[in-house]
Amino acid sequence: MSGKKSNIPDGRIPDRLPDGRPAVAWRSRWTEGVLPLWLVATAGGIAVIFVVGLFF
Repeated sequence: MSGKKSNIPDGRIPDRLPDGRPAVAWRSRWTEGVLPLWLVATAGGIAVIFVVGLFF
């Protein structure tokens, strides 16, 4: 892959606005989306506890 930036938009939300602020607030990243981040984090934590419980 080349390091050149494409002029064609790829549909993603940019990380930063032109003034340097984040494009999406942290709070909305945590609570909104296809799967809310809190749900993913909770499921991941339960999975880790389950896997550790299998071995100990």
